[in-house]
Amino acid sequence: MSMNKHGWKFAIGAVMVVGGLVLFFAFLNIETPVVGLRQAGLVIAVLGVIELAVTAWSMNRARRSQS
Repeated sequence: MSMNKHGWKFAIGAVMVVGGLVLFFAFLNIETPVVGLRQAGLVIAVLGVIELAVTAWSMNRARRSQS
């Protein structure tokens, strides 16, 4: 089963959102030696949301140009 370019980018964005949220909530009340794990999780989640939005916009644009 082969996914197209947009499918892979959409999947990567979703994984980034989920992974970032897991990092954020997993280290919510934990003191860690690495200070920025929560912040890194939040940044990864935000970048994932941006990736999803740009991919959706690109898919919509590609669909419009075919018609």
